[in-house]
Amino acid sequence: MSHEFDIMVGKFIAQKMAKNALYAAAVVLQRQIKVDLNQGGPGAPSRPPNPPHKQTGTLGRSIQIDDSKNFGPKPLVRVGTKLVYARRLEYGFAGTDGKGRTVFQAARPYMRPALDRSKKKMQKAATAEAKRTFAKMARGGGKS
Repeated sequence: MSHEFDIMVGKFIAQKMAKNALYAAAVVLQRQIKVDLNQGGPGAPSRPPNPPHKQTGTLGRSIQIDDSKNFGPKPLVRVGTKLVYARRLEYGFAGTDGKGRTVFQAARPYMRPALDRSKKKMQKAATAEAKRTFAKMARGGGKS
């Protein structure tokens, strides 16, 4: 076995471990965001700076994991939503909206607080998944 082959195998294993670990951490974050958004109920808006209360459930259902760039030497996983109003809820908004109305909407952050609360769980999940991936690949099951 050549030295170059050993390096290539090592890189492959490291990339697979990083990919799986990132995804595991993203799942933890996604769950926490959805739990936070499932509080309250219809007709009872939250007060800033609390996360928005569930009204229809659309925001919670829209929280997705994008792992389309979770490969190679710099894997990337994103957790979020594509809903237009989600950014306003997270950061607030002051100004004129697209319909010409003057709006002041205080922030009701839900992403950052969920991330802050989930960091340790995310680290544990990522570490456990990296170890699982390594063990599986060491046994010869490289398709994890």
